[in-house]
Amino acid sequence: MTGPHDLLVIGAGPAGSEAALAAASAGLSVALIDEGPAAGGQVWRAPRTEAARKSRIPDTDRDRGDDLRTRLARSTVEVFNATQAWDAQPGFCVSCVSDTGARKFHAERLVLATGAIERIRPFEGWTMPGIFGLAAATAVMKSEKTLFGDDIVISGQGPLLIAVAAKACALGLRPRAVVDRASRFDWLRETPGFAQVPSMLATGGGWMARLALAGVPYFRRSEVIRAGGAEVLRSLTIRNLDTGATHEMDADTLYIGNGLTPADELHRLLGAVQTADRLRGGYRTSRDERCRSSVPGLYVAGDGAGVYGALPSAMQGRIAGLAAARDHGTLSETQFAARVQEPRRKLRRYEKFGDASCRLMQFPEDVSLSVTADTVICRCEDVTRADLDTAIDDGAKDLNQLKHFTRLGMGPCQGRMCSLTAAVLLRARGVGSETDMRLTPRAPVRPVEMNQLTGDFDYDDIPVPKPAPL
Repeated sequence: MTGPHDLLVIGAGPAGSEAALAAASAGLSVALIDEGPAAGGQVWRAPRTEAARKSRIPDTDRDRGDDLRTRLARSTVEVFNATQAWDAQPGFCVSCVSDTGARKFHAERLVLATGAIERIRPFEGWTMPGIFGLAAATAVMKSEKTLFGDDIVISGQGPLLIAVAAKACALGLRPRAVVDRASRFDWLRETPGFAQVPSMLATGGGWMARLALAGVPYFRRSEVIRAGGAEVLRSLTIRNLDTGATHEMDADTLYIGNGLTPADELHRLLGAVQTADRLRGGYRTSRDERCRSSVPGLYVAGDGAGVYGALPSAMQGRIAGLAAARDHGTLSETQFAARVQEPRRKLRRYEKFGDASCRLMQFPEDVSLSVTADTVICRCEDVTRADLDTAIDDGAKDLNQLKHFTRLGMGPCQGRMCSLTAAVLLRARGVGSETDMRLTPRAPVRPVEMNQLTGDFDYDDIPVPKPAPL
């Protein structure tokens, strides 16, 4: 047992770290729990290698992350890195594992800042070696200042697509092509939203200029529809979304991403009310203006409650931390109102920027038209679209029944990569509900190694009951 604390925060990205810092500054005892080796999350990730730490390439995200980690180190927040939360119960009791074994945390209040998961539209061959998500590319570049592959292609949609391509150029790795589902008009239409944060708009403009100066071929309104190669990636087939024309190019590495979806397993496990919201990645957790969810004592912030992006998430986290302190009684209403004014003002501006990004990142709804029968949907269990269609023909009417019929969602990712895509295919067949089409949440919400739960023991440690009397 660890604690009790006044407040638990799960997730040490922009939202969770700011929530922990705000609550601690208001007098709460706070435990901050995160799977990563250091605070910062995916976007403000800490460098891991010496080359990354010594890199002179300008990186605003690195600067923001360094500032966050410095403030945490100087605060009273108790940080538990490399600690994975796998269960949460009302009250709150959070079960975790780490290299030191199993541990339970207790607190009256809980902030969930669990971040987002990348989505990829399945296509023929997308599971072969040499294909990575855009989020994986950013993680490697931020932590190690390198990128895998020689002949790389970068495909998908949204600002992350441009960021990865431009940063690859900065590392001296010129992509063979950028394949963007959006048109030039789609990008220009979102300029007013991006202009709400001028520094970020300038950064994006710099990324586009770098790609142009490097002469990187840019395919607009296009997507990758096939990966070729016997054992590893050798080629890609690209299709224009407007004309249907296709062409093939050589490549040994593909980085691809089609937006984000909230990592909301713990939200659902605790029974927080949610609403379908395609702009926010599929679903968002309902909350009031103080980031309080429908569950008493549970606050939600950041992309885990609905995708907005790093800057809005940080402000949401600060509001959630201050609200927890107000509800706990360490801040008066007057003090809370004064301290929450600035993050609320910034949030209104940042959310417009986040909305623009999210509109470009919305997951393609044409999956049912473009995914072939042999395409793998659930990569953990190797379940194809044909398997799903057969299950639907046999009477499966929701995701839980698809899981029973096909093993979809039974692998290590527990449906995080495949379930929403399978739900789109279900709806395309006119089957299932138009509201919540997801797998039933169950613990463990992440795969847990048995040795982490049990620790070291031998037979002498096993309690043996006395024999029953004859």
